Amino acid sequence: MGKVLLTFDDAMKCHYEYVYPELLKRGLWGMFFVPTQPYLEGKLLDVHKIHLLCGAFNGQDLFDSISEFITEDMIQDQKVKEFRQKTYVSQDNYSGVVEFNRLLNYFINYSYRESLIDMIAKKFNYEFSHSNFYIQEDDLMEMSSNQMIIGSHTVTHPVMSKISRKEQSIQIIDSFKYLSELGVLKTKVYCHPFGGFHSFNKATLNILKQENVEFAFNVESREISPDDISSSRYHLPRFDCNEFEFGQAS
Repeated sequence: MGKVLLTFDDAMKCHYEYVYPELLKRGLWGMFFVPTQPYLEGKLLDVHKIHLLCGAFNGQDLFDSISEFITEDMIQDQKVKEFRQKTYVSQDNYSGVVEFNRLLNYFINYSYRESLIDMIAKKFNYEFSHSNFYIQEDDLMEMSSNQMIIGSHTVTHPVMSKISRKEQSIQIIDSFKYLSELGVLKTKVYCHPFGGFHSFNKATLNILKQENVEFAFNVESREISPDDISSSRYHLPRFDCNEFEFGQAS
């Protein structure tokens, strides 16, 4: 009790430039969960393209514009009600931002998402740049050598409960394979993309167990208890940073 575990998702460059030096200065360590597509394919994740668009343009304008491109066959309606009730509940965003994010991250079939994002970017004359967005491979290796824990955050950062068991298995196995080959995988730890019990399912947990993952982290607003180590080792609770004064997104 009384101890804090610091975790950081998505391998953004600012984690290396600001977080990592601060941890070293204080004699601390943290866990950094890495989505591996940017390293394997040299491209921005769709989830980060969405963040960049929301940071650059009015959320309501984005939502109104993408609505022009949406057709009924693009929507996966099986879990729309659940996703609407359980996503972005801790965030206080500008008008249209939640709707735009929810549509692209949860409602749209992933086979359409990238092309839709690129159409919106083209309409708003916005160019995405991969350079200097993520932690570089050499920097991940340096962080690992200085007691930082590098873990898996899948390959492409999908909502795992939206995709098949086979697709989930590829996301998990391939991400660990890359981290292992890079030489930064000291222990197999994992963090569920997006987080929340709606974001994964039994198949996800079974794959983590089969792959001998030590622990996996969820988003759940409570502290880890001793019982969690045995009963919830593949969805350990952690707080959403938006619940804290200086961690809020807008």
